[in-house]
Amino acid sequence: MKKKIWQLMLLMSVVWGCLGIVAKADSLNYKVTTDLPKNQITQGTTYFDLKVKPGQKQTLTIHIKNSDSKQHQYRISTNRAVTNGNGVIDYSQPKAKADSSLTFNLNDAVSKASTVTVAAKSTKKVQIKLIVPEKSFKGIALGGINITQVLDKAKKTSGVSIRNQYAYVIGLQLRETKKITTKPVMKLIDIKAKQINYQNYVTAKLQNTQPVIMHGLKVTSYVTAVNSDKKVLSTTKENMAMAPNSSFNFAIGDGNKQLKAGNYTLHLTATASDGKYKWNFTRNFTISEQKAKQLNNTAINQPKSTNYFWWFVGFGIVIVLLLGVVIWLLVKNRRKNQD
Repeated sequence: MKKKIWQLMLLMSVVWGCLGIVAKADSLNYKVTTDLPKNQITQGTTYFDLKVKPGQKQTLTIHIKNSDSKQHQYRISTNRAVTNGNGVIDYSQPKAKADSSLTFNLNDAVSKASTVTVAAKSTKKVQIKLIVPEKSFKGIALGGINITQVLDKAKKTSGVSIRNQYAYVIGLQLRETKKITTKPVMKLIDIKAKQINYQNYVTAKLQNTQPVIMHGLKVTSYVTAVNSDKKVLSTTKENMAMAPNSSFNFAIGDGNKQLKAGNYTLHLTATASDGKYKWNFTRNFTISEQKAKQLNNTAINQPKSTNYFWWFVGFGIVIVLLLGVVIWLLVKNRRKNQD
């Protein structure tokens, strides 16, 4: 009975602990609109697609409408477009390292990040300064204007507060000509054994060296031992994209295998724009004993050593039961002899 009461108390404590976690979803109570200038190329859009000249100075205007019943602060920053590890163009990384092929860094041409306050039930005009470099550039420079509401500091409670934060992104594309003739070019920078979210992969660092978006990207890849046709790892992904002058690590494998030291060959084919552009790469690489051991020891899917504790417990119980039976038989036999 005491054991059942103890189990009930433990269950109740878990339930109350779970109830202590409070999830608070902040509703999206603001909206952002743009004033498209005269040098806007693509009409009928909500993003900036501007035809510019070397050395041009311009002010871009956006409007933040706060529909909430109290005032809020908003953080405005403009970030150069990059490609994330999933093969998606990303505008949310203000501190992303510039690619080695980049010649025009959009981050250097716009106003620094700032914070504005918008009163309740009102709209505020925000201006962003743009200064185009004196040196002419080809293709496009791509980025995004991020507008994020600054959340109030969460009150300290006994539970855990979970809050959702939303952000508006207004695209910003600059070019000196209406028609873009620059063609994408892909390079394979390097191949590494790497851990992503505590799972082991072989990654191929792919680079778009040109100032143009790489649309409809499909990558087919597999890894073999050197001078072998047997596939050790393989991955195919499609419907990806790459930002101009950017690179990303394409992960090969499912993350569930341990890596073995040895000499390998990467076979990779990439196509873009529905197969209009195609690249083939075949390159050898090595995974050292030290690297394989390091990654395998920290991976969440590493084989666990067999736990013999419960085997010993079970074996001990069997021994005790057998001893009990032997003692019971001896006692029973002695009583029988005495009778």
